[in-house]
Amino acid sequence: MLLILLPILSATTAVDNSQSGGLEAHADSIYRQLSTTNPGGPPFAPSDLWKAYNFLPLYSRGIKGNGTAIAIIDAFGNPSILSDLASFDSLTGLPSVTLNQYFPLGLPKFRNTGWAVETSLDVEWAHAIAPAARIDLLIAPDSKLGSLFGAISFVASSLPNEAAVSMSFGLSESSYPTTGSFTISATHQLFATIVSHGTTPVASSGDSGASSCCNIQYPSSDPFVLAVGGTSLTLNSTASYVAESAWTGSTAGASIVFSKPIYQQGVGDSMRDTVDVSYDADPNSGVLVVEGGSLFQVGGTSAGAPQWAALIALANQANGEKYGSVSGRLYMIPNYHDVTTGSDGFLSATKGWDYPTGLGTPNADALTNALAPNILVSINNDVLFQGLQIATTGSLSVNPVGHNFTGTITVTATNTTTGIIVFSKAYSLLNLSLMNQSSSFRTAFLLNIVALPYPLSSDITVTLTGTKASATAQVTRQIDIDANGTVDISDASVVGNAWNTSIGSPNYNPRADLNGSGKVDIIDVSIFGAYWRSVNFS
Repeated sequence: MLLILLPILSATTAVDNSQSGGLEAHADSIYRQLSTTNPGGPPFAPSDLWKAYNFLPLYSRGIKGNGTAIAIIDAFGNPSILSDLASFDSLTGLPSVTLNQYFPLGLPKFRNTGWAVETSLDVEWAHAIAPAARIDLLIAPDSKLGSLFGAISFVASSLPNEAAVSMSFGLSESSYPTTGSFTISATHQLFATIVSHGTTPVASSGDSGASSCCNIQYPSSDPFVLAVGGTSLTLNSTASYVAESAWTGSTAGASIVFSKPIYQQGVGDSMRDTVDVSYDADPNSGVLVVEGGSLFQVGGTSAGAPQWAALIALANQANGEKYGSVSGRLYMIPNYHDVTTGSDGFLSATKGWDYPTGLGTPNADALTNALAPNILVSINNDVLFQGLQIATTGSLSVNPVGHNFTGTITVTATNTTTGIIVFSKAYSLLNLSLMNQSSSFRTAFLLNIVALPYPLSSDITVTLTGTKASATAQVTRQIDIDANGTVDISDASVVGNAWNTSIGSPNYNPRADLNGSGKVDIIDVSIFGAYWRSVNFS
């Protein structure tokens, strides 16, 4: 079930699980006048979710999807989509948009109410999140597997410049044919082509919740596809974020087809698990949709897929980068509302990644910043110190927008007399922050070296100035003299008490002789000052 509208009238399309059969789409609808003047209360207007999920800083910087395109695949379409979109824009204050409609396998032969509302939902809310992005709407003539396969194939062959493609449909993996033209394997190859163009496939996970571990939908289960689950969202009267819980309808679980992708190592079980991320989906906290001139309050995970696709388009504009299969990047980013409560009937939300809500819902501005193309910086320092040949090597990936970096640095110390390696350690550095220094961003830290007669450290400084990043390394005696993890006042006291002394002097302290010159002088004080408050990794 991929589309839910608040109750009363119910219409369900039949499911044909033959090779050319239809993917399932349900519509439970109500026709009623809905208000858009109730900030923070459903049906949510674009302005509500702009604030809740922190899109407003992007818009203030002119990041609205300019120069990008979003493909949307639907069956049957909506004959009144152009007038409905104009009404939606008028109600919500959105600008007009370029909407191209493609019918790669011919025109639909009849109208389907559920898919008409689905089409309006997808188009209106992709536009709501990326107001300046072009929308390319691909309409399959019906919901048969072959027809939707044809629409996906058209994106792969004829639309290579899309930032993302949104798909609010799915069928249980176990219901897919294993032979013929429209298998999961054949569709997976289309997604391989799509991501090779830099286009990100996004799909809703389904609205049936879970009753077992392993009954999830395709295409959301494809490792190339960003799978979007659902939450119940609560805002206050100013549309500020209050809380979220897993929505009971968020379909999630383990694939019976795909093994564990690298980006999901350490979460779930041994197979590809859904979902990856989530978004407001509960019909009780649904969004405003115009279809056929009527207003609806719409829920379902199909509300999240086009909005995540639009967020990818915003990141495309902001960072000048297309992402293709983006999940590997998203699993390295901490910029989400972590949903820790609620259940989909079988699987529960927990701290960190979980089945029904994945990594969580977006903090759009922070997420876009974190997706900025990183600057790779190498470190290669080899120096003789205290009878040891000490090599510091590695690379850092510096994010110039998020002002942080990740990487691995290895420090190896070899006794120059015996040739024996006396110390070797690889230090993993994850999302360390760069501090604002007015004209640049900078951080300094220590990598501990266990050595005799005095402990040493490889002292690292990382600097970001505009779009240029650099890293330097030097070796000294351990600046974190008391080994409490930070260069602080107690270490300053040791250096201060030994100031202006040398070997043989009563107050000389070799631990304060940071550069090992035999005297404690201005050079040692300068070294200490450069690494004041630095963290010591050990």
